[in-house]
Amino acid sequence: MKNLNQNNYLNTIFSPIGLLIGLTLVTFLMVIQLELDSGKSVFEAIPSSLSFWQSGFFNLLAFTLQMMMVLAFGYALAIFRPINKMLKKAAELPHDLIKATLLVSGITMLSGLINWGFGLVIGAIFSRMVHESLVERGRKSNPELLAACGYLGMAVWHGGLSASSLLSIAEKGHSLENQIGVIPIDQTIFSYENLIFTGGLILVFILVSGIMGKYSSGDSFIQDNLPLKSIEASGEDRLAKWVGIFILLVILSGSIFGKNSGLSTISLNWVIFLLFGTTLVFYKSWGSFLKAMGEGLKSTLDIFIQFPFYGGIMGLILSSGLLISLSDFITEISGKEFFPLFAFYSSALVNFFIPSGGGQWAVQGPLLMKTAEILELSYAKMALVFAYGDQITNLLQPFWALPLLAITGVSVRKLLPYCLVFFLAGFIYLSMMIWILI
Repeated sequence: MKNLNQNNYLNTIFSPIGLLIGLTLVTFLMVIQLELDSGKSVFEAIPSSLSFWQSGFFNLLAFTLQMMMVLAFGYALAIFRPINKMLKKAAELPHDLIKATLLVSGITMLSGLINWGFGLVIGAIFSRMVHESLVERGRKSNPELLAACGYLGMAVWHGGLSASSLLSIAEKGHSLENQIGVIPIDQTIFSYENLIFTGGLILVFILVSGIMGKYSSGDSFIQDNLPLKSIEASGEDRLAKWVGIFILLVILSGSIFGKNSGLSTISLNWVIFLLFGTTLVFYKSWGSFLKAMGEGLKSTLDIFIQFPFYGGIMGLILSSGLLISLSDFITEISGKEFFPLFAFYSSALVNFFIPSGGGQWAVQGPLLMKTAEILELSYAKMALVFAYGDQITNLLQPFWALPLLAITGVSVRKLLPYCLVFFLAGFIYLSMMIWILI
């Protein structure tokens, strides 16, 4: 019984919520030390830090809802029966682990570039399907490696169509408009720099996954994991279908005849609107749509619970001036030549404290853009550098892996070594490319 309690305790410590609490405590200590350095007493520093944390706790409510909607709609599309059937057929294609890792990696990253929530769920479901298919045919498999391949969408997503920070600065009225203006996505997501960076990163991950697949040990067991329930369009009414068509027509008319037409219309809310309409059209009836969304919303529970704590961390580092101090330090030691690399590294580091790309941009974006202004660097390129730093450490940040772990049944401790290899390969590649091209 004692050993069982110790194992449960260790599992809790190394779980996403355990790591989140640890990050909160570390941030508290850093802020308290900063307050003490400013001349405050312990009796002033601690209440002040607690006030910073409380003030930021609910600052991410709007963004929390946006992220929940993206993930819920992505999940609903992933379990749509026709899509589910296509995934099952595709899962039968690879005849060995090498081809399996290549296929899972490719489909996951493609899905992640379309939408991070869609890619996260597709990667989890497909990696599990491929593992089960290999085991059923008596072939060597590795569920942890395949799960890591199924997580790669989160390492490329910020260069894709749901890039929250890049979409936010393309939206008129965004919080930094007075400072940097509106930066359309043809200067960021669809720029030649991003196509080179993201395309090359995909090739690196494909190569690494194939190498690990070749030298990986096998596993003939099917994991004890969450049952997958595909849902089909059914019911007599077609209310959802017509509402969805209406939403898609609104999007189309706005993109063609709206005040801001073309690529400039694409923003985070635009993507959510598109997902909403598409999901409604796919499921046709209101009953099927609600059933699918009910399943999708279950996968957002951890976002709902944990995002306020990340808001608290944001409140600590923003209200205390901690991030400004770190940014000033980086600016002083980097200079114009090295700042893009330092910005990439700082973005990667801050992602451990604020795993949401949009939430992190809200905190770090103003400082990066102000520094870019001082050093006369391109706002668009610095936004891309931020995006690459934010996405690459997702491979070591357990928060976004929650749906993957639930669906595949693998543990964080077994998943992490494979994610670490992918992280090192991607981190080295991006560092070299930023040094050469930015």
